[in-house]
Amino acid sequence: MSLVPAEARSVSETAVSVSDLRVESLTHGVDIVADVSFDVAKGEALGVVGESGCGKTTMAMALLGYARPGTRIAEGRVQLGDQNLLDARPRGLQDARGRRVSFVPQNPPKALSPGMRVGRQVAEMLAVHGFSEVDDHVRAAFAAAQLPSDAAFLRRYPHQLSGGQQQRVAIAIAFACKPDLIVMDEPTTGLDVITQARLLEVIAELRGGDAAIVYVSHDLGVVRRLADRVIVMYGGSVVEEGSADELFRHPRHPYTRRLLEAIPRVRGRAIRPVGIPGSAVEPWNRPAGCVFADRCDFATDACRAERPRLARTEKGSLVRCSRLAYVDAHARPQAVTLREAREDASVPAAADVRLIVRDLVAGYRGRVGWRGRTQTSLIAVAGVSFELAAGRCLAVVGESGSGKTTLARCIAGLHAPAAGDVLLDGAPLGVTSRERSRDERRGVQMVFQDPDSSLNPSMNVGQIIGRPLRQFHGLRGRAEAARVGELLELVRLPAAFRSRAPRTLSGGEKQRVALARALAAEPRVLVCDEVTSALDVAVQASMLELLDDLRTSLQMSMLFISHDLAVVRTISDAVLVLESGHVREANATEPVFNSPSAPYTRALLDAIPDLRPDDYPAEAVTSRG
Repeated sequence: MSLVPAEARSVSETAVSVSDLRVESLTHGVDIVADVSFDVAKGEALGVVGESGCGKTTMAMALLGYARPGTRIAEGRVQLGDQNLLDARPRGLQDARGRRVSFVPQNPPKALSPGMRVGRQVAEMLAVHGFSEVDDHVRAAFAAAQLPSDAAFLRRYPHQLSGGQQQRVAIAIAFACKPDLIVMDEPTTGLDVITQARLLEVIAELRGGDAAIVYVSHDLGVVRRLADRVIVMYGGSVVEEGSADELFRHPRHPYTRRLLEAIPRVRGRAIRPVGIPGSAVEPWNRPAGCVFADRCDFATDACRAERPRLARTEKGSLVRCSRLAYVDAHARPQAVTLREAREDASVPAAADVRLIVRDLVAGYRGRVGWRGRTQTSLIAVAGVSFELAAGRCLAVVGESGSGKTTLARCIAGLHAPAAGDVLLDGAPLGVTSRERSRDERRGVQMVFQDPDSSLNPSMNVGQIIGRPLRQFHGLRGRAEAARVGELLELVRLPAAFRSRAPRTLSGGEKQRVALARALAAEPRVLVCDEVTSALDVAVQASMLELLDDLRTSLQMSMLFISHDLAVVRTISDAVLVLESGHVREANATEPVFNSPSAPYTRALLDAIPDLRPDDYPAEAVTSRG
C-alpha cells in the first residue's frame, strides 16, 4: 500500500483545531477526558492510541459534538474553519455532521440500517446535505471505496454483504460529502488481515485530498502504516504526541515504551510481548499526580504528588513526564525471546494426544434466489484433520469465510458436522452438545469472540462463574464462593469483581470473566475464538501471557482461532492454515512464519500491518527456553 508521505503534502492549513477539551461524568462528577489539545492539518492522519478506558473513543466522539449518555462536554473548542462545533445549536450540529465532520464506526452492522438498501443509505447522506445529481455521487462514492457501483449491488441490503464490504459502505457514507474531518473508531477491528489490508488501501487513497483523519485504534501496526502523527492517551489525557516516525522509533514516555513492548511481532526474531503490570486507571480513582505513576518503573513520591505538564522535547514531540531525562538514560526493553525450536509441536506422541479431528466436513444449508426457490448447501469445512497434544496450542488461521469458526463450533458441539469424527482422549464425542455426556461437555469448553453476547447481562460475575461450578461439580454455598474467588485470582481479577455486572467492566475484564467461566468446568480442551481481537495491545499481552501460563500449568490443550497472525506467533506451537474450508498448510509455528510453503500463507503474512524493522528498540533479551 502506498501512502502519500506527510512531507510531500501541503499541511500548511489546519483542518481542525482542538483545545482544552474536557468531558465529565454526570454520575461520578469526575473528568473522563481533560486537557486535550491538538491540531490536524488538511490531508493529515492523526493516530490516537492507548488502552481501553483511556478516553480515546470519548474524545473522538466529542469531535462530532457528541457526548455519551451520562456524560457532557464541559468545556473546550473543536474548531472546524469558522465554526466551533461545541458552541453549535442542535440544528447546526445536524448540518455539520456528515458535511463538515463524519464518522466511521467500529461495528458497521450496527451503524448501517438493516432495512435500507446500501445505495440508498449513501444517497440519503448526500440528499440531506443538498447535493444534486445524487446518483452520480453515489456511484462515485462506491467506486472510491473499491465497491461495485452497478445497480444490482446498490440495491443490496447490508446483510447481503461481507464484513469488509459493510465497512467500505460505512466509509463511502463518511467520505461521500467530502467533509473536512473524518473520525474513524477502530474501523478494521475484527477483520481478517487480507480484508483489513484492502480497507487500509481504500482509506489511504481516499485521504489523498484535503480531508483530515483522526484514526482511533488499539492496533499499533495499523496506526504505524496509516498515521502521520500519533497521540498516546492514558487516564483521559495526552501523555505523548509526536510524528509517527519519532514516536515509534524513539518512544519517550514510560507508558508509550510499555505499549510498544506489548506488541506481538510477525517478522524478525520471535519476541514475547510483555504486558503492563496493574490495570488502567479509572476516572473516579485517578491520582492527584501522574496518572501512570502506580504502574511506572520510574515513579517517585514527587511524581505521585504533582501532575506533570505536557512539555515539548528537543525533537519537537510533547511528553507528559517530569523524569524524562532519567527515563531516557535508564529505560531498558522488557522483551523476552520465545522458544525458537518448536518443530516437534505438530507431531505429538501418541500417548499425549488429547484431541483428534478426523476428515471433518461441515456446512450450512440455505435458500437463495427468487423467493427462496433455489436451495443450496454451502461447505464451510472440507475434510479437515489434525491432532492436538496435552498442553499444546494449535492456532487456526485464515481470512473471513475460511471455516475457522465453523471448525471451532463443531469441536465444541455447537454445530453438527456432515461427516468426520471428533475424539477426546481417544473416545468419540457426540455430534452436538445435546448428544454429549456431562463429562464430555465439561471436557471441551469455548470462549467466544464477543463477551457482550456470551455473558448474561442479568447476572453478576460471581453468578456467571458459579453456574458451571454448580452444573459440573455440584458446588454450592461457601465452596462455590471460594472457588469463584480462586478463579478470579487465576485470571488476575480482584475478588471484589464477583458482585459487578458485566456492563460495568471493560472489554478486557469481560473477556477474563468469560475465560474464568470456561475454566470453572476444568476443561481438557479450551477453544478460543478470536478472544483477543477487541483488546488493546497491553491487555492483549496480559491475556496471552495468562493463557500461555494456564495451558502450561494445567496441561490444558488449546485450539486458538484468530486472524491476527502476530498473536498466533506469540502463543501457538503449531499452525493450521485454512482457505475456503481446506487445509493449505500445517506445521510448527516458526517454519510457517519463517518459510511458509503455501502461496496463501505467504499472502496472509504479506498483508499484515506491522511495525517497521527499525522501529524495534535495541533488545536486551533473555531466553524463555
